[in-house]
Formats: sequence, structure tokens, C-alpha cells
Amino acid sequence: MEVKKAFKVFRYASEVQWKSGRTGVVRCPGKPDLAVSSPPEFKGEAGKWTPEDMLLASVNVCTMLTFLAFAQHAGLNFTSYESTAEGTLESVEGKYRFTEVSLHPTLTLKSQADVEPARKILGDAHANCFVANSITAAVKIIPQFSVEEQP
Repeated sequence: MEVKKAFKVFRYASEVQWKSGRTGVVRCPGKPDLAVSSPPEFKGEAGKWTPEDMLLASVNVCTMLTFLAFAQHAGLNFTSYESTAEGTLESVEGKYRFTEVSLHPTLTLKSQADVEPARKILGDAHANCFVANSITAAVKIIPQFSVEEQP
């Protein structure tokens, strides 16, 4: 008989409050407030976080944190992880939506032998990132690996 893993259910909450024009504040219990706006191309204020920024950041952060968990479990030796994210927002059937998100993680590893395990762990992290799995946009990951120079 196959034993099924029991998964927990988690709930999260946030609130938004309109301030003026196309700006507001996002609040989550125990966290600093975040000033938000529409992007300037949608008549918002420059210099504030936008839903577009937050969606891309969410996919990028979730992928990184999933990678970190998997890498720690596997004992992967790496010295840095940095990643940029780019998204394409376009009209599809008369409605704007993200159609593609590209992540560009750069990992620095301790040895050449760590490159293939890192590539596999990153692929597993990508496949298991719950934020990426929750959106309809295609999420691509385009990694770069380098090996730390030994003295």
C-alpha cells in the first residue's frame, strides 16, 4: 500500500490602504510597511514598488529560497547566489498578463565537481518553486555557474 505524504496548509494575510492618486501602502503583520504604486507607464509614481515588481521578485525569491533549502539538504558547496528577473507583460485577448518570466541566477561554486549537482538542484528548485507554479506565465531559468578561484 502506498503511503501518501500529508501536506500542511498555510495561510498568509496582507492588507492594502489607498493613500492618494495611484499609490498606497501594503502591510503585513510584523513587517515594515511597503509603499506601492502603479508603474509610471500606467500613470503611477516612480520610485515605489509595483505589483509587477513584486510578482517578479516573488518568483525570484521563491526560486532562490527553494534552491537554498535543497542545496543545504544536499550539502552543496557554493559561495554566492545572485539572480536577476525579467518579465514580459503584454495584452492577451484584450487583458494584460505576464506571459514570460526569465530568471538569471549566477552561482559561484567551490569546485568544478559542484557544477552538475548545482545545475540539478537549481532545476529541482525551479520545478518546486510554489510561486512559479502558481502563475500562468512561462518561467524560464537561465543559470550561469562559475568556480571560485583557489589561492
